[in-house]
Amino acid sequence: MTAFIGAIAFTIGVSFFCSLLEALILSTTVGEIEALKKSRPKRGELLEDLKSGIADTISTILTLNTIANTLGATLVGGLATQLFGEVWLGVVSGLMTLAILIFSEVIPKNIGVAYRVQLQPHIVYPLSFLRKVLHPINYICNLSVRFVIKEQANETASDEEIKLLAERGAKEGTLTTNESELITNALSLDEVKIADIMTPRTVVTALDQDMTLPEVFEKYPNIPFARMPVFEDNIDDVIGMVRRKDLLKPKANAQENATVGSLMQEIHFIPENVSVSSALQLFLRTHQQLAMVVDEFGSIAGVVTMEDVMETILGREIFEKDDVAVDMRELARMRGAQKAHTHE
Repeated sequence: MTAFIGAIAFTIGVSFFCSLLEALILSTTVGEIEALKKSRPKRGELLEDLKSGIADTISTILTLNTIANTLGATLVGGLATQLFGEVWLGVVSGLMTLAILIFSEVIPKNIGVAYRVQLQPHIVYPLSFLRKVLHPINYICNLSVRFVIKEQANETASDEEIKLLAERGAKEGTLTTNESELITNALSLDEVKIADIMTPRTVVTALDQDMTLPEVFEKYPNIPFARMPVFEDNIDDVIGMVRRKDLLKPKANAQENATVGSLMQEIHFIPENVSVSSALQLFLRTHQQLAMVVDEFGSIAGVVTMEDVMETILGREIFEKDDVAVDMRELARMRGAQKAHTHE
């Protein structure tokens, strides 16, 4: 009887452990791994290794579970026949199946998911050891599988999946609506074209390189923009940009003869059909916040700024009280409509 009870305990116990490990490792998130790496670096790295090699890890768990269930079923069946006779073998098998279902599947898997964060530091060493011990068996199994299923590259979470997770987080309260929108908008930068966010050429304020400071301040007393393109002959011949503070500083020092051309800086050009993500990379790489946008023929189409990129991420306009317009694209459309109406 002792051997019979021991065989049952062994089968259910090992199966319980395997189911718990399986549920725990599959439900572990990247954030939890990073948190463990900060608090307990070695264990965190082991957990990361187990998660990154998920195929081998799951194979280890399933191999151990299969061995335990096979041996357990054989032992329990043989001992049950000796103790109770073949008449009761069916009853014992039925009760054993029910016990395995409840105590080796349902309960441990729920525990593994619910208490994974608390259990993660404690299971990494045993699971890593088991993976090493059972590696020969796993290798043979994986080798046989490759003849049937071609090896595929590891799949990573797509942008769409992350967006859906962000939306779900906002609904469940783990993220605020603003946080969810930021994540969604940031992941959409590759989908939005610069042409969709730029300030059109028709409403771009630019300065002639030959203008003196008095001429600039006479035409623009308040200098409406922090950065403005500088052209040589006309707006289609942009050669640089000038910052508001670079105009104000010589004015404060009474350098009246200074020209815009002497104060301008280098400006970069970017095609209108590339993504907003490309504009962001350009700004970060060049440490500038304004670039000229050109069309497919190389003509000036408008300007794009870091502020335009940030507005795309935030999903709202950034403006000050003295701005010429809240939406420069809308202003361009209005001026175009007015011009068309005038010519009618």
